[in-house]
Amino acid sequence: MTMTPDSFESLTPELEDNTPDSTADNAKAGRGHLTVITVAGGKGGIGKSMISASLSMVLAESGYRVTLVDADLGGANLHTVLGLYMPAKTLHDFMQRKVKTLEEIAMPTSIEGLRLVCGAPGIVGFANLEHWEKLKMIRHLRKLAADFVVVDIGAGTSLNEIDLFNSGDVTIVVANPEPTSIQECYNFLKVAIFRRLHREFADSELVLEMLDRCKDPSHASDRRLLMEIGDEIMRADRREGVHFFKAVNDFAPKLVLNRVFDFQETRDGLALQIAAQDLLQIKLDYLGYMSYDPNIPLAMRAQRPQDILAPESLNRQRFLTMIRKYLLGENVQYQSPGARVILPLLKKRNGVPESARICSQQCQLWGNCPLQEGGLPCRMPEEEFEEKVARLGKEKAGTVVM
Repeated sequence: MTMTPDSFESLTPELEDNTPDSTADNAKAGRGHLTVITVAGGKGGIGKSMISASLSMVLAESGYRVTLVDADLGGANLHTVLGLYMPAKTLHDFMQRKVKTLEEIAMPTSIEGLRLVCGAPGIVGFANLEHWEKLKMIRHLRKLAADFVVVDIGAGTSLNEIDLFNSGDVTIVVANPEPTSIQECYNFLKVAIFRRLHREFADSELVLEMLDRCKDPSHASDRRLLMEIGDEIMRADRREGVHFFKAVNDFAPKLVLNRVFDFQETRDGLALQIAAQDLLQIKLDYLGYMSYDPNIPLAMRAQRPQDILAPESLNRQRFLTMIRKYLLGENVQYQSPGARVILPLLKKRNGVPESARICSQQCQLWGNCPLQEGGLPCRMPEEEFEEKVARLGKEKAGTVVM
C-alpha cells in the first residue's frame, strides 16, 4: 500500500497475523532472487549460531542455494557447528583485500546446497571494523550466488552489529526464556529501530532533534513513545510525519525463542512481543521456538551437523514447518505461539475514536481480565470495561462495596 499525506488521515488500524507477505513473495519469486536474512539478539551465548545454522540447513534441504556468513566478528565458530576445520581463507582475507569477493571464500559443507563464508576468530582488532569495511561487507553480501544469504551476527549493540542486522531483507532476533536474555533482546530492538530512524532521516534536522531527546537511557528527559514523536513530527511537517510512520511500520523483525525447557516458557516470547509493541511501538512477529536438546552438543562433537536437527525430532518438524510457512510462503498447518499483531502507528481518525482499546500491558485490567488476548482489539463492551475499571480502582483503594 502506497501511503501519501492525503491518504494517511483515512487509514484505520490493520489487523495483521504473523505471515510476512513480502518475505514469502520473495521466496516464491523463484531461484535467483536473493534474500538476505540477518540473525542477532544482543546477548551472547543464547544460540544464535545454532539458529542460523538450522535455518540454513532447512532452506538448503528445501532445494534452495544457501550461503551462511559467519559475521560474528569477535567469536566466529560456525565452521565448528558445521563440522568443518578452519579454512585457508576467511572473512579476514576479504577485508584485507587478499580476495576480491566473498564468493571466493565461500566453501562447501556436508549439506548439499549450503556453503559457508567462514569468520576469522582470534584476529586482534577484527571485531572493530571501520565504517567503510562494514559497508563493503554489506554490499558484497548481495553479490553472492545464492537464493538465501543467512548472516549470523555477533553479540552486542555496537553500530557494526546493528547496521549488519538492519541490512537484512528478513531480520530475526533470538532470545532465551531468561530475564537477562529477554531484556537484552528488547534493548537490541530499541537500538536497532532508533539507528534505523537516524539513518532514514539523516538529512532532517526536525526528526533528528526529536529522536536525540531519547538518548538518555533512563528517558528522564523524554518518556514519549515513537507514536507521540511521530504525532509531533506530523504536526510540524505532514510529509515528514507520513514518512516517519511508514519507516517505523516497515521495521518488522521476527522472534525465535531458543532453548525452551518447558512450554510454559514460551510465554516469555509473548511478553517480549507485547513489550516491543507497547513500549517501542514496533511490530515483532513471534514465529516460534526451539526446545532444549542435549543431543545438539553431541552432534557437534561428532562433526555431524545433520544431527543438530535430527530427522525424527520435534525441533526439526517444528522448525521446518515454521520456515515453510513464514519464509517460503507455503500453505502448511502451523500455529505460532505469538499474538496476532496490530500495526500500532496507523491510528483511526475521521470520526473513529483514537482511544479504541488494544489488549496490552497498558490496560488497567491487564492480569485481571477473562478476555485477555495480548495484541488483539479489546472485545469487552465499553460499559462493562468502565464498570470493571471503576471496581478495580475501589479495590485498590480498599473501599470495595459488596
